[in-house]
Amino acid sequence: MKNRTKSTVVIVGAAAVIFTIVLLGVILIYKYFAPSSEQKDLNSLFKLKKEEVALVIDDKLLEERAKKIDNGIYIPANIAAAYMDKRLYVDTVEKKLCYATSDNVIVAKADAKEYTIGRQSHSVSQPVLKVDSQQFYISFSFIKEHASCYYKEYKNPSRLVIMSDREAKYTFAVLNSDTRVRTGPGKKYAYLTEVPEGGRVFVEKKVKQENEYMSVRTEDGVTGYIPLDSVEKRTEEPWKFEKTPESFEQLSAGETVCLGWHQVMNSTSSAILPNSIEQTKGLNVLSPTWYALSDNSGNFTSLANASYVSQAHAKGLRVWGLINDFKQGLKLSKVLGVTSIRTKLINNLVASAIQHDLDGINVDFEKVTKDNAAAYLQFLRELTLKCHANDLLVSVDNYSPENYNAFYDLQEQGRIVDYVILMAYDEHYSGDDESGSVSSLPFVERGVKNVLAKVPAERMITALPFYTRLWKEVKGRKPKSEPYSMSGAENVVRANNASPKWDEATGQYYAQFKSGGVTCKIWMEEETSLKKKLQVVKKNHCAGVAFWKLGFERAVTWSMIQEQFPLSKTK
Repeated sequence: MKNRTKSTVVIVGAAAVIFTIVLLGVILIYKYFAPSSEQKDLNSLFKLKKEEVALVIDDKLLEERAKKIDNGIYIPANIAAAYMDKRLYVDTVEKKLCYATSDNVIVAKADAKEYTIGRQSHSVSQPVLKVDSQQFYISFSFIKEHASCYYKEYKNPSRLVIMSDREAKYTFAVLNSDTRVRTGPGKKYAYLTEVPEGGRVFVEKKVKQENEYMSVRTEDGVTGYIPLDSVEKRTEEPWKFEKTPESFEQLSAGETVCLGWHQVMNSTSSAILPNSIEQTKGLNVLSPTWYALSDNSGNFTSLANASYVSQAHAKGLRVWGLINDFKQGLKLSKVLGVTSIRTKLINNLVASAIQHDLDGINVDFEKVTKDNAAAYLQFLRELTLKCHANDLLVSVDNYSPENYNAFYDLQEQGRIVDYVILMAYDEHYSGDDESGSVSSLPFVERGVKNVLAKVPAERMITALPFYTRLWKEVKGRKPKSEPYSMSGAENVVRANNASPKWDEATGQYYAQFKSGGVTCKIWMEEETSLKKKLQVVKKNHCAGVAFWKLGFERAVTWSMIQEQFPLSKTK
């Protein structure tokens, strides 16, 4: 009996040992194959210091951080202006925030618990603008009142997710089940967060897939990895915004614009209309070059003349006085960037326009750089508001858009001013490294297309040349050129017994001849070439045309212009 009991004990013990071994094996196998259930603290991902707020903008985690100051969130001014609302302009000299709405300008001094709208003062519980460690910060509360971007605040850890790029397309993955976002490309990595079935994530394109996992960012800004088999479908699409950027109310000339620039050199010529005015047909706007910035204190020279305006009005012509920035030594960052100087310039310019009964201002600033572009745009906003309050139209001259001059921001201009003018000339200019056309047909076509991608057609005017350049080439030297009027170009070609031939590539007549050992080249600007350019303008339903400069054309030119581009009433 004792032996039987002892045998039973041994059997039971052995079975227990075997069971334990099997159980441990199962556990080990499960642990080997089972996904990790460890959840990693999100703070390990964002690595925030005390009072910092992470910024995830357009699917990217920025190195820069927002801050919690006095129980409010403040965003670095440069980040806020670049991504949330480009109308947030900070004058770092006078320490002011200037924000232009469609009908007024809000001004807030740094650290002040009030701001002004026009002449009215408004109190706030927290300053709109703060200076901390010599860096400017803008209140998130203020930004939310005006910004049209997408933004959402998350906590634990504190972060802001912002979407601002309206043109970019993102790759989204829609999930087929509840999916954990892990710290690495595999199920053994700890997870950070979980996205529910039907939720979507951004697919991080720059990170290669690994171990059947891909890198993603969740819509609340968490970056990690998900298994490929958790993806139901992929889509490529832009972010959908609920708001659109605010546009100013546009003033209109009431009809198609046909503008001619009158180059005014002195007080004598500023008192009378150009001699060629009698031969014009269809011209309805004169833009005399009257104003020029003269220093960095907001002053300008003026050749404005009330008699000139009276003569123009008597002929049914509007007058838009032009202001330029051609003087050497000007610092637009100071003239336009410092609030008091910018305000002085605007007030005095508008006062002169009112005094001389002008109908509008034409801005021809050609020395804008990336560094002062924000100040330039703020100048245009404030000038437009001031002009509109006095029934003055605002037009702005622009180079043909390229990547290197994108800071002129034609899209923003198109939301502010009444007319954006494309200077569809100077394709090859004085001082260029090679000879070439001033305004070839493809150059005009490309310029019009690129502007219309940013600016509504009813706000765009295309400016064409009445001039060309005669290029003189000597081997081994940089070519030199000089401008010629239409008739002047024909005369110099005829005098040298050259025979112009039609060039399909440029849509112009081309002539070449030798003179005194120098090779001379000229791409003619005359009625045939100009007609083709006008057809481009007409085809694209632009708001009007402009011409540089009056006096370089001839009577027959205007007959062709009137035929190709007849004026019509607009809203």
